[in-house]
Amino acid sequence: MLDQYGFVSETNATNIFLVKKGRVHTPRADHCLPGITRATVLDLVKQEGVYLEERQISLSEFHTADEVWTTGTMGELTPVVKIDGRTIGEGNVGPITCRLQQAYKKMTDYGEPIPE
Repeated sequence: MLDQYGFVSETNATNIFLVKKGRVHTPRADHCLPGITRATVLDLVKQEGVYLEERQISLSEFHTADEVWTTGTMGELTPVVKIDGRTIGEGNVGPITCRLQQAYKKMTDYGEPIPE
């Protein structure tokens, strides 16, 4: 979804991130819901020592990104390999996305499973 200026703000139900040249970028939260999962991933990016910038991002930047993922309560940190039919990066889950997925899982995977 685009903001009033034509920049990407979020998807219809999740926040969105991109990686370009090893740097993580995400739209500022002034035109999207600053979700809890988004905030958690922002912290993880910093903890992992990866450059992070919140800024206005055009749709074409997402089309040409090396990696893209979304964050949300249900999907947690979900890789995106195509946008508008265009392959993102190599068309598979990128290394920074994998690294952050593992860090997120480690941070949230605790306790015993709920019995059925």
